[in-house]
Amino acid sequence: MRIVNVVSPAMLFIFLATTSAAHHSLGALFDTGRTVTVSGEVTQFEFIAPHGYIHLMVAGEDDEQVAWQLETYPPGMLMRKGLTPATLEAGDEVAAVGYPARDGRLLMRLLTITMPDGEERQIQ
Repeated sequence: MRIVNVVSPAMLFIFLATTSAAHHSLGALFDTGRTVTVSGEVTQFEFIAPHGYIHLMVAGEDDEQVAWQLETYPPGMLMRKGLTPATLEAGDEVAAVGYPARDGRLLMRLLTITMPDGEERQIQ
């Protein structure tokens, strides 16, 4: 019985640690070995948890408009980086650099953003 009392909490800790790491594994979802740069018009800024999102319309091949999602930090961390819900509005032109999604989706983990006024902000 004493072994069960020691082993059970240890197993629970290992389980929780591995599932937590899997959820927050940047490298599992994004290719951290390279970056991509996009620029376009903000269509929406989701200032939400667990991750905020900036939605952009970007000129793709043949000037067709394609929708990109820029995944960011949660609201509290964004505020520490100087972003608030009112920082970006639909119609704002921005440029962004980030890690692309591994599966080819038009999704990136935002690293830096150049704001409409030209100011560059380090996000990650």
